Amino acid sequence: MAKLISKKHKSWLKRLEDALTDLEECKSIDLKQSYDLTGKKIRLPLYDYPVQINIGKTRKALHIYPERPIDHTLSHESAENYLVFDPHTYYQQISAFFRLKSGDELILGREDEAQPCLMNLPDSIGQRHLRIRNENGALSFKCLAERDGSCIAPLTKKKHLLRLVRWRAAKLKRIASIYGGPLKPLNEKEALGLIEQVNQIHAKGHAWRKKDDQGAPGALVRIPDGVQPILIGDLHARIDNLLVILSHNGFLKALKKGTACLIFLGDAVHSEQPGQLERMDESILMMDLIFKLMLRFPDRIFYLLGNHDSFCERISKQGVPQGLLWERALLKVRGKAYRNAMQQFYDQQPLLAYSRRVIACHAAPPVSQVGYADLVNLRHQPRVLEQMICNRIRRPNRPGGYSKKDVKRLRKVLNRDADTLLVVGHTPMSHDDTFWEVPEIENHCVLYAGDESWVAVMTEICGDMHCFYYPTERLIAQINAAT
Repeated sequence: MAKLISKKHKSWLKRLEDALTDLEECKSIDLKQSYDLTGKKIRLPLYDYPVQINIGKTRKALHIYPERPIDHTLSHESAENYLVFDPHTYYQQISAFFRLKSGDELILGREDEAQPCLMNLPDSIGQRHLRIRNENGALSFKCLAERDGSCIAPLTKKKHLLRLVRWRAAKLKRIASIYGGPLKPLNEKEALGLIEQVNQIHAKGHAWRKKDDQGAPGALVRIPDGVQPILIGDLHARIDNLLVILSHNGFLKALKKGTACLIFLGDAVHSEQPGQLERMDESILMMDLIFKLMLRFPDRIFYLLGNHDSFCERISKQGVPQGLLWERALLKVRGKAYRNAMQQFYDQQPLLAYSRRVIACHAAPPVSQVGYADLVNLRHQPRVLEQMICNRIRRPNRPGGYSKKDVKRLRKVLNRDADTLLVVGHTPMSHDDTFWEVPEIENHCVLYAGDESWVAVMTEICGDMHCFYYPTERLIAQINAAT
C-alpha cells in the first residue's frame, strides 16, 4: 500500500502563524494553535496538511483534506482539490462531502436547504456563515457571521495526516479478503464453482423480488424504506473504477450492516477503450469480482441486465462483435459448463429496481403500454425487455426512442411521485464525463462508470439521491502488491 514519509511541520506552522497574524486564539485543538476567524479573511496554502474548522456557537467541527491518490507520499505541494466533510460521520457511514476544485467556492450555512443535514450543521449556524474558496490550490476563508463565528486549526498529528489513506487502504485490504487473494482471474474449477453458487442463490429468489407467473424471481426489485440504494453505471470492464468506488465512503460498511444495497446498472463487461474492444480478460476478472461480492453480500447486491450482458452476435462496438467474442473467450478459458452458467446468470437477473426516491434500469423505460404485472413478467415479454436494455431517448434520428410521457407512465405504474428520480446507464451524453442530467426530462439522469478520469456513484442521503464523483486510480496493482 501507500508509503507515507513523515516530515517536520515547523515551517508550515510558521507560515500558518504568519498568515493568521493578529488573530485571537480560539478553541485549542490538536497542537493548541487554533485561530478565530470572526470578521477575518485569510488565504492559506495547505500542502499535505488537513485542517479543522469549528463553526457556530456549538463549534461544530468539519475537516478539510487535500484530495490525494491512495499512493501519494507527503510532497509539500499544494493539492488541486480539497474535500470538506463531517469527521464524525464520514468514516462511519455513507456520508456526503463537498469537493473544492480550483475556482470553486463553498458557503457553509443554512441558505442551502440540504447542507444542514448533509454536514450535520446545528440550528445556530447562520444562513451564510463561512465562505471557503479554492484559489489555485490555496484556500481562502472569510467568516460571514457577525457573531459565533469560526475557528481554524491545523491537524498535523500523524493519525490525522494518514487517516484518509489508511481508511481507504483498509477497504482495499477488505476487498482482497472478499476476493480471496490477488485480483487475478480464477482458475476454471474455482470459477465454475463460484458462478454456480451465485446462481443457486438467485434461483431461491429474494424477498424484494415478487415472483413472476412462472414462479421464478420477477424482473422487479422493490427496495424497502430504510435501505440506501448505491447505483453504479456501466463499468465496461474498468475494474479499477469499481475498486475506486468501493474504497471510498461507507459503502462496504453499509453493505455489511445491511443498511444499503449495491445496484449495478448492467454492462459491466466489454471494454470501450480504444484498441481493447476485442479484449475479454478484464471482463472475465470483472465478473469474478462481482460474483465474489454477491457471494459475500447475497441479499444486498443486484445486477440489472444490460444489452452487453449477452452472447448475441448483434452486440458490437465499432464493428467488433463483442457478444460473440465474449462467448468464445468463456468457452476457451472456462469451458462450456461455465459459458452455460453465465447464460443462466443472465436469465436470472432483474431489469428494474426502485425505492421511495429512485427508479433504476439499464437503458430506458418501456415505450409500450405496460402494467405492474407486465413489469414483473418482463422475462416473458421480449419486446418490452429489449426496449428497457437497448432503447435510448427520442431524437429526430431516433423516433422510436423514449420520451417524457414514457417516464411519467413508468412512475405511475410503480406508484412513485413525479419527483422520483429515474436513473439509467447505456447512453453517455458526452465522452468526458460520468453523470448527466437529461435536460428535456425533469428528474431524469444518466450514470456511467466507464470514464477514464472520473467515476460517479449515486446514493441516498438525508432522504434524497445524491451523486458523488471520485477521480479514477489504478488500484488493482495496489491490491496485488499488498497480497
